[in-house]
Amino acid sequence: MILSPVNANRNPFIYLNNMGKVMTSAAAIAICAAAAFAVGSAARAETGAWAEAAHARVRLVAAVTATGSADTVALGLEIKLDPGWKTYWRAPGEGGLPPRFDWSGSGNLAAIAVSWPAPQRFEIGGMASVGYADHAILPLQAKLARPGEALALKLALRYAVCREICMLVEANVALDLPAGPAAGAPSPHAAAIARFEARVPRPAAEHGWRVAGISRKTMGEGSARRELVIVDIASEGAPLVAPELLIEGHDVRFGIAVPKPGPDAALRRFVAAVQGAGPPSGDLVLTLVDGERAGTFTVAAPR
Repeated sequence: MILSPVNANRNPFIYLNNMGKVMTSAAAIAICAAAAFAVGSAARAETGAWAEAAHARVRLVAAVTATGSADTVALGLEIKLDPGWKTYWRAPGEGGLPPRFDWSGSGNLAAIAVSWPAPQRFEIGGMASVGYADHAILPLQAKLARPGEALALKLALRYAVCREICMLVEANVALDLPAGPAAGAPSPHAAAIARFEARVPRPAAEHGWRVAGISRKTMGEGSARRELVIVDIASEGAPLVAPELLIEGHDVRFGIAVPKPGPDAALRRFVAAVQGAGPPSGDLVLTLVDGERAGTFTVAAPR
């Protein structure tokens, strides 16, 4: 469905429409109809059925063919997008919405953790955002309430897909993984899930990266006033080649972190504008992506 027109100043979907990239009522109705989802029966226990939508489809897959005796099971949320279409990361950047997960209909599920492979940047309607194109798997770790028993996983998912226009899609997907030995014939999805798991950012110290400094600065007056966060990154391992920094906060969004000349050649400096009222507070999560390498830091917000 199309996102409803609320809070246009902070709604990137409405921002795109205000740029003249709005669909006619007939087109919107057609897209809404195409975005309706249906879940069929899975051909294999470790493969959930696709939930189809306009320009995207999603399903749940498992790295094993049965729950086994462990208290956790490796799974994945697989997303396939039409050429040119994108979906968003957990912190979508200047525009967009992150996926929202509701696992409340599941059986024998105590908790579930979602991992996020390193994303890419893209631009829609003049706004720089962060997410995935073509094909992605979000690795999942499901903790069982009763190890050794079957898992009935049900997910009500809301996620956005964008090209020149953006749509908010709702999908219901399910996966029923039986009890039994997890060994034996491997799941056909195990290698793909592991491949995307390898792209999940590691602790940055494992790459020899560290935050050499973090500060904030206020620029401008009145309506032009902006809060900036300045981050200096040092690499004590292999040199950084083309690093990109993503910044997340609990109460604010950040614009794209722009590389700037650092105080010396050993440091990479990034400057990002704070989007929202007031400076950030609490801890910030920094994700540095440099080619195939990606690492995370957790640091206190600068005062």
